[in-house]
Amino acid sequence: MAEEKKTIIHPAGEVIDFETVFEYNPDIAGEPKKTGRFERVDYYTEVYEDGKRHPKYCNVYLPWCYDPEDRDRKYNVMYYQHGNTCDPDIFTSAEGKKTIDCLFDSGEIDPCIMVFTTYYFDVTKDIEIRKSTGDVPAGDGNYGGGGIIPNFYKEIVEDVIPAVELRYNTWLADCSDEAKKASRDHRGFSGYSRGAVCTWYILHNDFEYFRYYAPMSCMTTAGLPLNAKKTPEQVTDYITEPIRNNPGLPFFIFASNGHPNDVAPMTEQMKYVPKADVFSYGRDPEKNNFFFALSEFRHTDMLAPYYFYNSLKVLFK
Repeated sequence: MAEEKKTIIHPAGEVIDFETVFEYNPDIAGEPKKTGRFERVDYYTEVYEDGKRHPKYCNVYLPWCYDPEDRDRKYNVMYYQHGNTCDPDIFTSAEGKKTIDCLFDSGEIDPCIMVFTTYYFDVTKDIEIRKSTGDVPAGDGNYGGGGIIPNFYKEIVEDVIPAVELRYNTWLADCSDEAKKASRDHRGFSGYSRGAVCTWYILHNDFEYFRYYAPMSCMTTAGLPLNAKKTPEQVTDYITEPIRNNPGLPFFIFASNGHPNDVAPMTEQMKYVPKADVFSYGRDPEKNNFFFALSEFRHTDMLAPYYFYNSLKVLFK
């Protein structure tokens, strides 16, 4: 018998002081009737102040309805950063792609363009180093915390956004900084595990360019080394600083984690971060700007589409 959809609710006070709701949709593991496609986008970045021009690429998912000739229909863009030892090809396999297709197949979620990025310089070499040592390669730095390479937040804005959004039917008018900021309402950043660390990092550094954030299964390092002790004040200040510095800019953070055996420090942070005065907790984008969902999943990037099933019902609304 096929699994049924179910809603996992943790009442306020059971895990954190706010109710958490996660909708489990087994259809994401099914066979989609409508299918999109992946395209590779190559680009160069020179933001690392090392005198080098680094060749890189990302993978762009175009939903089933995307028509390059239909310039009148513009698409929102959700960026996704993979976790440790993964790469931007993580969902391009036949099985991985099906889970992305199934997100949009039912019509419950508005189609959007998804961009799968990497914070590695050399994907193959850097992943092999991580697999063999369990650590970040020499020279990666720790500027974003947890091995996010320095200046990656600049790479996203200066190189990735124009390479992708000027190629496809999006809301970006040109490559100017003003145009990137003007189109922030149609742009989100997300990531799983180490990619979630990166998502908090992007929020802190690129708040003027992204309205929506979906960190999955990892806490913020607040700009400190991954295992460094962080106080609630440091964490809260790190997350809220860009919001306080840009009081007129709307935003929504849809954070999520596995439960009970996933990343415990993230859930600990969610006990106090949503209480900051800049946040309104809940899933109504007309009234709220922060929500936290708890699944019952183990820790693996391949489950990210199940989390997107929850966040993309709220983001871009």
